[in-house]
Formats: sequence, structure tokens, C-alpha cells
Amino acid sequence: MDDNKQMVKKEDYIFGLDIGASKVNLFVGISEGESVRVVECGDFPLESSDEYDSVVETLQKAVHMLESSAGVDVRDVYVGIAGKHVSSYSYKGLVSLPTNEVRDEDIVNVQRLASTLPDKAGEIIHVFPGEYTLDDRTGIRNPKGYSGRRLGVEVQVVTSRPNALQDIAKCVTRAGLQVAGFVLEPLAAASAVLSNDERELGVALIDIGAGSADVAVFVKDSVRYTASLDMAGNIITSDISKCLQVPVSLTKAEELKKKYGTCSLNNLIEDETFPVPGVGDRGEVLCSRKLLAQIITARVAEIFKLLAKDLEKHHLDTVIDGGIVLTGGCCNLPGIEEIAAKVFKKPVHIGKPRGMSGIQEAFQNPSYATGIGLLYYANKKHRERKQRDTDTQLLVSVKKGMQRIRDIIKTYF
Repeated sequence: MDDNKQMVKKEDYIFGLDIGASKVNLFVGISEGESVRVVECGDFPLESSDEYDSVVETLQKAVHMLESSAGVDVRDVYVGIAGKHVSSYSYKGLVSLPTNEVRDEDIVNVQRLASTLPDKAGEIIHVFPGEYTLDDRTGIRNPKGYSGRRLGVEVQVVTSRPNALQDIAKCVTRAGLQVAGFVLEPLAAASAVLSNDERELGVALIDIGAGSADVAVFVKDSVRYTASLDMAGNIITSDISKCLQVPVSLTKAEELKKKYGTCSLNNLIEDETFPVPGVGDRGEVLCSRKLLAQIITARVAEIFKLLAKDLEKHHLDTVIDGGIVLTGGCCNLPGIEEIAAKVFKKPVHIGKPRGMSGIQEAFQNPSYATGIGLLYYANKKHRERKQRDTDTQLLVSVKKGMQRIRDIIKTYF
């Protein structure tokens, strides 16, 4: 528990919720200006992410335990979202400038026009504006104040099936929480693991969890592309359960993956083995660790090849000079970055959460990148809201001051 919580205002607490395919992470943080202090994290195994009651029960447990340990009411949470129900679209907009100068309202209008989607596209989660064009000029990051006749922009719009958002919102509400906002998970993870240089140079962040492998491409500090592949840690676990010398349950296969799994084939002793409990009353069976590594490596390579093919299809492989950053629970597999480097033919490293005070060493782990990144995102929104409140209060004060001056003038003149 944070020893200084008595000194913190209630409104400065922020919360991030990551509902994965295998676990629930609930994070509590404190907004400290541009930085965030991590107070608590609850890491709770999820029996079945497809069963409504199981998710609600796990969320309720997480909320109860964190409220007890952190001594604060957990309410408005930013919820990560990813997977097959999330889609990404690229659209362009073009507007005429009535004053021949770019104003704030012109920027809003061109973004709104570019992000107008058909109903079947789903509910909009994010709109990421790219670079602007102004007449024959291109590559403009902020066009405000420039002179011209026509303003254009290309935006990346991320949507989700409405029923998927509704189902998550119902689970969160049933657990006694409120959804402050939905956040694309690789976007959240990027907030925790990417450097400014990587964003500027161009980088593909790949978040490999249990249920999906999600990618977000950043170029010149803006989101250029997002995508989701419905193949990740769970399918690797399924392969292990079927392809060893003896069949094992998915639960046991997951344990074996975490304990003995690796992508570094060259570092294994040829005849190295590990014990696998037999089915029923049968005794233990010794299985080859090299075979386990081959099973894992084959599927990991396939996942990376599919993602690489998708990046090439959208001509993004040539703009990610900063390389590939891997994060998510699967990235704890030793040697996974070596497989990625061979497939993508780019520099690769594992992204771990950093740059936050209060973060325990146990959570400086790629599997917590999304949860901690949600706190970064929550803090950004918290600061924006406080700035709006401050601006509103200042405007009200100015109006009151002007009214008092007018009253004095009327009284004495």
C-alpha cells in the first residue's frame, strides 16, 4: 500500500483494467503531473474469458482486493480492448478554407469528415490523424495558422463491434465499476514501452498476449496502422498439448510452456528432457525439450510471418526504421526476439514498462505493458480534463471581474 495515499486527492487516482484471455490485470495509479506513480496491481487468473459470470466474478475479486490493499475506491477505469472484433480503417478528408487560413475549427472539420464511416464499420474507439496537406504542400504535422485554400488529412480510425463493447461494459458495471473509456491495447502498451525516438523514426509494436497478436505502427509520432491477428499464446499452448510424445491438458501445457519453453534451439542440449505427468494413473513420461522448443518456434515463426506479410501488404515495412518492439506475455519466451529478427529482417527488442515511479520490479515485465500503459493513457486524459476545468474557471473569473468593473462604472458614473 502507498504510504502517502492520505496526501492524495481522490480525483488524482487513476485506474487501468486489462481483461485478457487468460487473466485480469487491474492497476491503481496516482497522477503526478506528466508522470504516474503506480500504487497497486492485481493479477488474477481468468478461468474462462468467454463466460460472462466468470469474468464478472474475477473482476469483483480484483476490485475487492485492490480496494482493501490500496485503501481507495476503484470506480472509473480505462479498459483495454483488442482482438478480432477490432478493425482499423484508413480514410482521407478534404475541406475548403473559408478564411484562407487554417483555424482550429477547420482542423476539427477535416478530421470529422475523414472519420465519417458507414454504420457497419462499428463503433469508433480512436481517430488518429496523420500528416496534413495544404494545397500542394504535404507532410504538415500541425497546419494551424497556415494560409491556403484546401486542407486535407488522412486518418486512421479504429472501431469495434458495438456488441463487444457492450458486453465488456456490462461486465465492468456488474463488478461495480464504470468505463471511463476504451483504449486500443497496443496503443496503451506503446505508452509504457516505446521511446520518443522510436515513435519518430517509425516502429511496429507487436503485443502478443494469450488470445491475439496486436500490432500498431507509429511513424513520426502518429499512429499509421493497427491490426489484430487471432493467433497468439493460446494456440501455442494448444500445439503443445497435442504434439508432445504424450497428450496433456491445456492447463498442464501452459505450465510446461512457461517452465520449459524456449525459442532458442541452439542453446539446448541434444538429449535434454523434462517430466510430463501421464494421463490417468500412468506414470511420468520424459519428453524432449528440443521437441518442445521446435513446437513453440514453428508457431511463433508463423505468427511473425503473417504479421510481416500484412505490414508488407500495406507498404509499412519500409517506414519502420526504428524496427520492431515486442511486448505481451508471450515475449517472456527466451529467444523470441531472435525469431522475430529473422522474419522481419529488422532490429528487434523486448519492450518492458518503464519510466513510472512506484513500479515494482515484478511488474517491469512485458506481460504488464498494457495494464501500466492504460495508466499512462488515463493520466493523459486526467490532465486534459484538469486543464479544461482550469480554463473554464479562469473564463468564469474573468467574466465575474468584468461584471464587477461594469457595476462600479454604473454606480459612480
